[in-house]
Amino acid sequence: MTRGAVARPPSTVLICCIQLIGDVILATPLIGILKDAFPDAAIDLLVKRGTGEFLEKDPRVRSVIYSEKGSVALGEARRGGYVGKIFRRYDLAINMNASDRGSFAALLAGTTTRVGFYVGGQWYKLLWRRLLFDRLIPMPYAMHVARLCKLVADALQIETEKLTVTVFWDAEDEVRVGSRLADAGVTGPFFVIHPFARWRYKYWQMERFVALSDLVAERYNLQPVWTSSPAQEEIALLETTADRCRYRPALVKGEFTLNQMSCLLSRSSLYIGLDTAITHLAAATGVPLVALYGPTIGERWSPWNNNGPLAQQCPLPRGVQQNGHIILIQKDYPCIPCGKAGCDDAGGESPCMLGIEVNEVMEAVDSLIKTERSADEV
Repeated sequence: MTRGAVARPPSTVLICCIQLIGDVILATPLIGILKDAFPDAAIDLLVKRGTGEFLEKDPRVRSVIYSEKGSVALGEARRGGYVGKIFRRYDLAINMNASDRGSFAALLAGTTTRVGFYVGGQWYKLLWRRLLFDRLIPMPYAMHVARLCKLVADALQIETEKLTVTVFWDAEDEVRVGSRLADAGVTGPFFVIHPFARWRYKYWQMERFVALSDLVAERYNLQPVWTSSPAQEEIALLETTADRCRYRPALVKGEFTLNQMSCLLSRSSLYIGLDTAITHLAAATGVPLVALYGPTIGERWSPWNNNGPLAQQCPLPRGVQQNGHIILIQKDYPCIPCGKAGCDDAGGESPCMLGIEVNEVMEAVDSLIKTERSADEV
């Protein structure tokens, strides 16, 4: 297996990240690392449709190539899909996970150097991956997903001092967000609550979000803004729940792209949310953030602090933990983090989420806002 630095700077690079939105967001530090190391290289990304459209506004990215849902490589090739777009076109190809699809794509794309991950298992599975990749990296279990970018950089012998998660927005997005806030009557400082996640087991009780929203609005004179995805069930729940608030929030009902959501979050004074992609966007903007997690493995999926150390990691397996402007709240139950999709007898909701109390979250909010306001006074 070839080691050492890249013999000559690549002119074309493909990053394969055929996963969920959160994975793609947390892979953006690698774009910056490669652009700094190879400023003249054209960098493309291969992602699943619906997960990486926000990259189209990243000035460091030449193009975003999409793998359609449910597609397989040979079928894509017959239909003129992504295989034809990547075949033998890249000096450097990187697969950001250990999936077979991403590995196959890197094999098809890379002509000089291929970098990928593997999960330990039968010797013959490792053998064929050794044949696919020039630089093969063992996939660490207890490491933050953003730090995989550093492992790739190490495999390419690129010095890395910082990992920065970045989502870009442009002037058009600024106008769109400003106009929407104005239409909703948001004229002063505001905070954002995103009470939804992809899976039900990550949810917190909506009535507790109501109580929390009213407390924050009253105590800190901040206008609440609640957001959702475009999913109709989320929009309906958003509307009915907002009606129960004493300080009725302005609603952003899935109208914004992820780029526009990042713009919105960057203007806010506080963000409160769950284990979801929007929370990773909020973390990247640097807004004071409280994240409520259930069975999720925080070591891998906690919000990433761009101003934190390169090797940042949750110091504890569970409980309340702070990393700069981010506070992660998990219950200190011995079963956390199980990493499972909820408990079988919980009706889709996780007891470890239901155990988080409003006063616990409010204590975290108080701490962050106090710190933020003290810093502004200095």
